[in-house]
Amino acid sequence: MAVVMKKRERVERALACQETDRVPLYDLVRCDAAFAHFSGEELPPLSAEPDTVRSLERIAGKAVGNFLDMTRNVGFGPVVETEATDRFGFVHHSAPHEKTSWITKRPFDDEKSAGEFVKVWSKEFREQAATIRRDPASHRDTYHQSFLKTQALIGDTVNLLAVHGTGLDAIRYHLDWDMFAYVYADDPGLISEFLDAATERNIAECHAVADLTLSPAVLTYGDIAYKGRLLHSPQYLRDEFFPRLTRLNDAWHEHGFKCLFHSDGYLMEVMDDLLDAGIDGLNPIETVAGMSVKETREKCGPGIFLAGGIDMSQLLSNGTPDEVREVCRQAIRDAAPGYFMGSTTESDNSCKLENLIAMHEVALEGI
Repeated sequence: MAVVMKKRERVERALACQETDRVPLYDLVRCDAAFAHFSGEELPPLSAEPDTVRSLERIAGKAVGNFLDMTRNVGFGPVVETEATDRFGFVHHSAPHEKTSWITKRPFDDEKSAGEFVKVWSKEFREQAATIRRDPASHRDTYHQSFLKTQALIGDTVNLLAVHGTGLDAIRYHLDWDMFAYVYADDPGLISEFLDAATERNIAECHAVADLTLSPAVLTYGDIAYKGRLLHSPQYLRDEFFPRLTRLNDAWHEHGFKCLFHSDGYLMEVMDDLLDAGIDGLNPIETVAGMSVKETREKCGPGIFLAGGIDMSQLLSNGTPDEVREVCRQAIRDAAPGYFMGSTTESDNSCKLENLIAMHEVALEGI
């Protein structure tokens, strides 16, 4: 009789690219039908009532615990359509079906005022880093309490301890691409200072909260590509992104953590740079962007774990369960050991429940 591993053991062996009893599943679940199916509970009518929100969070956590071996950013997502203004004056629209939010209005309309915002935000990050370094125990206690609260919702599913970027995604999102380009052209040092501040803040948090008893891995990220090509020139990334990513990875490695790097898009042009930056794993291997699970395994070698590779934009959303099973089995053949099967970014409401069930069933078949 085959030995069935506990989730933590299965995950740790997959992180080390060792054989496991079956392929583990890693994903970010944002699908209402999946929440209901894998929790075994019917979703209540969506509302912002505190009892409803708590119920939805509990159901989402239960579903994740029954579905996945490893995850990040656990939660149901927005529960009602809302618009809210943050402390800087950005107006954010949140949508329950899309399970996300986006900026509908910014508090600036020219490069000068955008640059002033960047300065203010940079200062905030530097102050946060200083506060964490001054009293790491307080930050650790608050952080761990929140983490353990989430862990209680998902049972023994491994939750990545942190999700850390270099600030590049955040500043592009808040400025928007055009304004980011104008501000960078006018004063590239201003953007660089922001990236330094954001990275320093996350490194300070790393040293404060790192605890391998809670989780063996973290996510370090930066969406640097899209379909077929990079979002920035390789030289820009080598100047501004990879050195900071290296610092993040090095900080977590000091504490014995594995670093799963996340970026959508086609990454082959800078794969050597990513490997040199110290990534231990790669996600989500976006196949419709030109990434291939087999080619990625060949390029990365047997010592880098891979996570994702099952297309959510076409296959999981429009394919059939048999098609999903075929792709999943081929991905396992191409990438295991050291492969976490999952969607190419997240299992959201575009995915058919029967296809997520098919992926889950293939994972349970064993290698």
